[in-house]
Amino acid sequence: RKGLAEDLVQAAEALARKEWGYDEVYLYVEKRNTAAVKLYKKLGYRAVWEDDKAKTLIPTESGQLKTAPTVILCMKKRLGGLSRWLPF
Repeated sequence: RKGLAEDLVQAAEALARKEWGYDEVYLYVEKRNTAAVKLYKKLGYRAVWEDDKAKTLIPTESGQLKTAPTVILCMKKRLGGLSRWLPF
C-alpha cells in the first residue's frame, strides 16, 4: 500500500476546510469495509451512528447487480485548529 487513500482523504478535508469553510466533515462507509474504517479512525474520524437496515449492490458472476443487506457507518471529523481536539 502506498498511502493513496490517506492522501485523497486529506485532500478532500483540505478542500472542505480551505475552499468551502467547513469545520467538520462526515462520511459514510460500509462497516464490513474494515480497512477503510481503520484508516478513517487513524485519520481522526469517529462513528456517530450506524444504519443496520441499509442495502448495497453486489455484482453477481453474470455481471448483474443484486441488492444485499449491509451496515452503514456515519463517521465525523472536526477540522483544523483546536476544535479538532475537542469532543463536541
